[in-house]
Amino acid sequence: MNSPEIAELPQARADSPLPAPEPTGNEAVDAALERLRELPELSTDQHPELYDDVHQRLQAALADLGR
Repeated sequence: MNSPEIAELPQARADSPLPAPEPTGNEAVDAALERLRELPELSTDQHPELYDDVHQRLQAALADLGR
């Protein structure tokens, strides 16, 4: 039996900048995703707060779609 090839993924580096998120066309979603660019400047113990904020913003954007 042949084993499937394992894809080589690029390794994250602390000194490499995060790419800008691709615009979605929804201002609320784009603003939420843009917040993720703050991650390298924050200590890891501050990451959950940022992730929670992004999650809440995305939930609000989804809720607004139905209005």
